[in-house]
Amino acid sequence: MNLSLSSRRLALLACLPALVQPALAQKPDKAEPLKVSIKVIPGAIRFETTRFDVTAGARVTLTLSNDCVMPHNLVLLKPDAEPALVAAVNTMGLEGMDKHFVPDVPGIVAATKLLQPFSKENISFTAPEAEGDYPYVCTFPGHWFTMRGVMRVRAAGVALAAPVKSGGGVEQVPDALKNSGMTHKPLGTPEKPFVMRTFAPDPGLDPAVFAHHGVGKDGVKYDPATRLDVIGKVTDPATGVVKEGPVVVKAEKGVAGAIAVNHGLEFSYVWDSTECRLLYVWRGGFLDMDTYWGKEPGSGRPKMYIPRLMGHLVYRASGPMPLEGEFKGAPVFLGYKMEKGVPEFRYRVGTKTYREKVLPAGAEGFELRITPEQPERPKAWVVSPEDTAVTSVRGEGDAFVVSVKDRPEPPQPAPKPADEAKTKKP
Repeated sequence: MNLSLSSRRLALLACLPALVQPALAQKPDKAEPLKVSIKVIPGAIRFETTRFDVTAGARVTLTLSNDCVMPHNLVLLKPDAEPALVAAVNTMGLEGMDKHFVPDVPGIVAATKLLQPFSKENISFTAPEAEGDYPYVCTFPGHWFTMRGVMRVRAAGVALAAPVKSGGGVEQVPDALKNSGMTHKPLGTPEKPFVMRTFAPDPGLDPAVFAHHGVGKDGVKYDPATRLDVIGKVTDPATGVVKEGPVVVKAEKGVAGAIAVNHGLEFSYVWDSTECRLLYVWRGGFLDMDTYWGKEPGSGRPKMYIPRLMGHLVYRASGPMPLEGEFKGAPVFLGYKMEKGVPEFRYRVGTKTYREKVLPAGAEGFELRITPEQPERPKAWVVSPEDTAVTSVRGEGDAFVVSVKDRPEPPQPAPKPADEAKTKKP
């Protein structure tokens, strides 16, 4: 059969789909994302998975499950990005909770939200192309000391190792709901103190105490649902003109990275993991967590997130750290463990390492038991002038013991959030 030139062209075009279809069908599908599941160990302030491997450039789906009574997140970082991140978190004021304690700093690869108790979140990201170790931490203040792990990025074709889990024998911190017998007002006992990492109130401490702390700053109100700053009617303080602009919220006075300990109604204290020292002691109660957890843990957080101190202060720190003459620079917190039921804090001052316990000593005083991990004791335990009359130091075996007498103060007033005062009806 003879075909015209036009007919031959049409016949050729009609055949093209059949010619190219097999080549298209052989194109490989997109690789399935690598799935990683990380759980929070209840009460231990640790991630269950401490290491996992991914292939460079691969898609990753990570699930964080928070089965703890405290809020936690997971922030994955580039190598060497942690110091800047921690410094930024320490300077976040009220915007910290609203921004899930994920500051705007370089070096963040991926991050979850701050998960409330018994919730979980899935996030997806592309693994970096550069091989290496990428740390991940919980950036809720103070948690990064123990809540940490590493994502290892491996070259294409390299076998991926199985995830590494936390070892057994993890010392559990007493659970606020299970062991206290109460919900938003937890209590320990003299024999079994209750230990909790949290924001703690600042009852007007001497600024010299916070030598190595960041300063909370006013911030722009943030909407977690839209991930945008809140815009509203604001008044220009210079001109008094009302106009559209970012809504600014005042930073609250609180201590990030605090460790609050309660031995029952008659002895509570806050130890600071940034300054590595005792901040204050009080009697007559512990902390009211209404403003932090909500009326019940996990029920939703109100506007104010710093707990309320219940009872009356009997001691507050003042002046520089007592061991300041022993070193240059900031102390380094090395964690704590429960030693015979009592928390023992470990820290480094210069080149020397110390272990410290805070113990009740009757109804009108307490003791600090400091044990150096090197043969020689410190040259001096320096206290501020106002503390000299209530403080004495003695040697006891390898340790030295600082005895402090109470200096009772009036009960602390219960602060109210500013926006609560505005909206309260008469």
